[in-house]
Amino acid sequence: MQFGINDAQGNSLGDGYIGLQPGEDGKAQVPFSGFGSHFTAPDGSCDADGGPGASNSTTVDFTFGHQYNLTVEQDPQNPQRLSGYIQDVTDPEHLGPRQHVKDLYVDRKVSLTTSYSGFVEHYGKEIDRSSQIAPTAGSFSAPFTTDDQGNIKVGSVKSEGLYGRFRNSITGDLQVTRVNGEGKALKFSFQGVGYQKPG
Repeated sequence: MQFGINDAQGNSLGDGYIGLQPGEDGKAQVPFSGFGSHFTAPDGSCDADGGPGASNSTTVDFTFGHQYNLTVEQDPQNPQRLSGYIQDVTDPEHLGPRQHVKDLYVDRKVSLTTSYSGFVEHYGKEIDRSSQIAPTAGSFSAPFTTDDQGNIKVGSVKSEGLYGRFRNSITGDLQVTRVNGEGKALKFSFQGVGYQKPG
């Protein structure tokens, strides 16, 4: 999930990212990064994807098939601090612990933008052909915000489709669930043409 930040005049200062990188060991990495010279991460690194910015990463327990909320929260006492959180919300009656994914700091007072984008990408071992892309499936729910009065506003999602260098050699499906014409959930599944499960 990407997010943008604006200064007090509404000018864009850059953007950031919080996401999930699942592993095969019941764990996942949760990166929380800010791109551009305005970000710092006291408990992380002083770059973002090899460029200007700052990055954090936290290891959490992870279960495939579960639903997780990823949250970027602005500190009401310090508007220059952005905190990342992840929480297993699969069972609304028994929510998992809300885990802190460290903090990003911005060099001035900012506000979070009201819209941005999310994406799914391959990470880890490099690939050079579509047949190396294993079957992948997941979903996104509409983002929501909570103001300082506790009021919740739910947004919407839309699909831009498949993209990237292998987009023409991937088979899959994208489904958007709509309520009153607005997208509230996006499910996806895909795999590379010619993929064969390792024997």
